[in-house]
Amino acid sequence: MKTAAVLALSLTMMATVAAQQPAQAPPPLVKENATIKLSEHVYAIPDDSVPLVPNVGIIVGGKATLVVDTGLGPRNGEAILREVAKVSKNTDLYLVTTHFHAEHTAGSSAFPANTKFVISQTQQKDLDELGLTLAAQFAGRSALSAELLKDVKFRRPDVVFFDRQYDIDLGGAVRVRLLAVGPTHTRGDTVLSVEPDRVLFAGDVVMNRAFLAFSQYSNAQTWISVLEQLDALHPVTIVPSHGPIGDGSLIGQQRGVLDALQARVRVLRMEGRSADEAATLLTAEMQAKYPGWTGPNRVGAAVRSFYAGAP
Repeated sequence: MKTAAVLALSLTMMATVAAQQPAQAPPPLVKENATIKLSEHVYAIPDDSVPLVPNVGIIVGGKATLVVDTGLGPRNGEAILREVAKVSKNTDLYLVTTHFHAEHTAGSSAFPANTKFVISQTQQKDLDELGLTLAAQFAGRSALSAELLKDVKFRRPDVVFFDRQYDIDLGGAVRVRLLAVGPTHTRGDTVLSVEPDRVLFAGDVVMNRAFLAFSQYSNAQTWISVLEQLDALHPVTIVPSHGPIGDGSLIGQQRGVLDALQARVRVLRMEGRSADEAATLLTAEMQAKYPGWTGPNRVGAAVRSFYAGAP
């Protein structure tokens, strides 16, 4: 009896410990046979909210096809190309990445030689200066990440655009407008507006029920201004880099959060609160106000950005 009781207690403890352990993250692989059609000319491979997997875009025109983001390493890039072949017979191919992080750029070497890789000057600077360092950090997250990023090489660009805007004509009245909008999430964020479908590939600049991820390069006031500009495009569908695809209301939701943070920062600064104190207070406030949103730990960085930019 005693042995049975000890065994039962041990099994109970093991079950309790197992329940407390975080579930193992799904592998960072772009899912094949999962492509969905968003509009007449636009498809997406949803990320299913898997870490280190982007929402991949496929835009099909009358003469050329454009891919948005590459996945983590060449293996993911090859999977994307197999999905592209299912929805497009065009031989002309463009590649655009929303920012330099490895899950968006590190599969670029898998794309065929005739692909035209279009990138902004600022994003290329990010990639040159920070790309390999960040890829090495991502490789340390798991054995599979290390395998996917082993000996990774970033494709050199075919077109580097220096101005804020660059348009690509895919044929059949399908035009894609590239907008360089940093510094928001990174110095070199790029968003894509598909005309006439009114689909916006927003990178990490607009998220769905997720707090925005500020970095050391982010500028909160610039981010508010960018959201105003994107709202003026009146997108019907918004594809963020990560998480669920949504509609045009996502822009207003994110603008509302930043406006609220900015207003509260003004008050707390007048009260003499430090940036660290404000970050702690406002993280709790935003988490209570938006309980279903992911990434509440990001609020502090946004608060500090408002503090840094305050007169």
